[in-house]
Amino acid sequence: MRLIGLFLWIFAAWRWSDWKNWRKYHSTILYMVIFALLYEVLTYNYSLWVYKATLIPTHTLNSLLVTFITFPCLVLLFLSNVPEDVTTKKILHIIFWVILYSIVEYFYHAVGLFKYNHGWNFGCSILFNCIMFPMLLLHHKEPLLAYFLSIPIAIFYLIIFNVPISSMK
Repeated sequence: MRLIGLFLWIFAAWRWSDWKNWRKYHSTILYMVIFALLYEVLTYNYSLWVYKATLIPTHTLNSLLVTFITFPCLVLLFLSNVPEDVTTKKILHIIFWVILYSIVEYFYHAVGLFKYNHGWNFGCSILFNCIMFPMLLLHHKEPLLAYFLSIPIAIFYLIIFNVPISSMK
């Protein structure tokens, strides 16, 4: 099921993204990859969510596939379709992606491919998505500001979910 999902993200990005101008989105793809990998390192022994092993035998391998395939496709799809100059349309675009990405996660959780731990739940994911998509857009327009704001956001999540320093690799 996870492989089918990966192929669907690849197909969607191929079909509806601006591949000709992928360089415009490259730094934001790297921004998302960096924070996904940072999450994996900081919560190595205290994961807030886990990908269930199926054909892909471990959480780590699943996470790497998501980080290096799904996330680049997601960023490319999201950013290359942001409406120009109309704030209301941009907000609706963000809401669309929060809902879509949340539905995908809900489906994975419902079929047992995604598990929540240590107080994280589907509601937390929705709230996180409400932060993530605007941060991706902010990074695309103002990268330094996005990095500056991302640090306290990450620290906030580490504190709220009591991620022990001792669990960090």
